[in-house]
Amino acid sequence: KKASGLVRRLFDGKIDIIGDVHGEAGALATLLDRLGYDGLGHHPDNRRLVFVGDLVDRGPNSVAVVDIIKNLVKRGKAQMVLGNHEINLLRGRRKHGNHWFYGEPEIIRKDMAAVSYQVLAPNKRWREETLEFFAEQPLVLEGKDVTVVHAAIDSECLSELKKWDKKAAESNEDMGILDAYAFFQKRVVAEIKDLEGKKQPGEDLEIQKELIRQNSHPIKVTSSGREERAEKKYFAGGSWRRLSRAAWWNSYEGSSLIVVGHYWRRFTPPNPKLVDGFNPSGKNPFGDNGDYNIAGGGGGVLCVDYSVGIRYEERAKGWSPGAMGTGLAALRFPEMMLMFDDGRERKVGKAAKVVS
Repeated sequence: KKASGLVRRLFDGKIDIIGDVHGEAGALATLLDRLGYDGLGHHPDNRRLVFVGDLVDRGPNSVAVVDIIKNLVKRGKAQMVLGNHEINLLRGRRKHGNHWFYGEPEIIRKDMAAVSYQVLAPNKRWREETLEFFAEQPLVLEGKDVTVVHAAIDSECLSELKKWDKKAAESNEDMGILDAYAFFQKRVVAEIKDLEGKKQPGEDLEIQKELIRQNSHPIKVTSSGREERAEKKYFAGGSWRRLSRAAWWNSYEGSSLIVVGHYWRRFTPPNPKLVDGFNPSGKNPFGDNGDYNIAGGGGGVLCVDYSVGIRYEERAKGWSPGAMGTGLAALRFPEMMLMFDDGRERKVGKAAKVVS
């Protein structure tokens, strides 16, 4: 049987945890250089790399990003967890920003004015090898003092994933992430059917069903977070939405630091007036708790996704990289220092108050 497990052990020792890359191969190469890694993934201080998922989509060269990170993982120099963008590809779902994988140019800009430049997946064999690589990766990496997951984790979700791992380990068959996805999906369908037998049809029922589809599916929770009713419908990721991302970190009580990506964090742009009124990734879910601070309760939750995935919008506007406050970040652990592709370094702080 192949190495498996949706929950696995995080590297011991010093690590650098890198946020969502989203096909920005240039930013990744620059950051790895600034962090002190060579082309084989060696570091003079024997540090290793951890990626929080969403390696691909939207940026200009997801092909190179996959090849770089796959090589590092296979050499034992890196680990990664799956994000929702990798899971979309594993499930064969065409989404905004991922048509490159199918060899198709795509209009992804907010103004829909032109096709963005993206390197396209070279051939069927490359696609198959990439999917095989993704299928071998976990959803959660647990360490002694830090846990890495793409979007969200709590004790209930972690317990469900570990139960699946135990079941898969005891089976004589290879049971991978797609088998797990289907298993949890069957439970979701049963829960929705039960709800439909108790509720009158209407918009309220439809919203409750959407909440079950997300929040009762552990793989969806870990890869795209918990959701709640939105105050009003809004347009994001190419579709209208009635749910919004829940600030689950405010109720977190565990002792470990949890490091996530996913949430489109940004630092204050160098020229705020330049980007006034242009906000392609929604409101900052961390509110006013600071650009570089830990959020939530317990050991805290730190998001290291600094929205490098919307640099295609900066290019479309003719702005320089980072003009909107975007960056590719790495958390140096245990030092608790954030390092960015543009050379800035910031000490991580603890939020003075819980963000509502």
